[in-house]
Amino acid sequence: MIGERFTREARQAVVAAVGEAERAGSKRVEPEHLALALLDAPALAGFDLPHDEVAAEFADLRRRGGRTGADVEALRGLGIDVDEVLGAAERSLGAAGGGGTATRTGRRWRLFGNHVPFAPESKQVLTRCLTEALDLGSSVLTADHLVLALLVARGPVSEVLGGRGVRYAEVRRLVAAPRT
Repeated sequence: MIGERFTREARQAVVAAVGEAERAGSKRVEPEHLALALLDAPALAGFDLPHDEVAAEFADLRRRGGRTGADVEALRGLGIDVDEVLGAAERSLGAAGGGGTATRTGRRWRLFGNHVPFAPESKQVLTRCLTEALDLGSSVLTADHLVLALLVARGPVSEVLGGRGVRYAEVRRLVAAPRT
């Protein structure tokens, strides 16, 4: 089973991601929750990634319905101001109506206890983590392999972290380099 290969730090990051999802009131653990849980991973140590700022960027991206900075600029070029449209919708519907954030009214009962389920995209990250580890010659899955698995996919994580200078190729070089 893949979970048996995770190091303690990787397991702790996955558990912390569940906590991030719960604090955000999300119905499921999204890749951005994994990213927030991994901001202290060794591969990200050299980047300026304050938790609150990164979380705010993810929230803003969710508020825009997942529209990337490039999407927003393209729409602006067509004369559409996304922030103005969202602001009008929020004023009309209330912040919860147009914000695009999920809320939880309660926990669902599971056979093995209450938990927030993982989104399909997050499950793909966990699977890709194995590929990253094997490609780097590792038989164990570390937090750094999780970071690589998050960065290799297009989406909110690569958008937000990429905007802060975190790129897959650079992080992969850092992870692949022998540690002294």
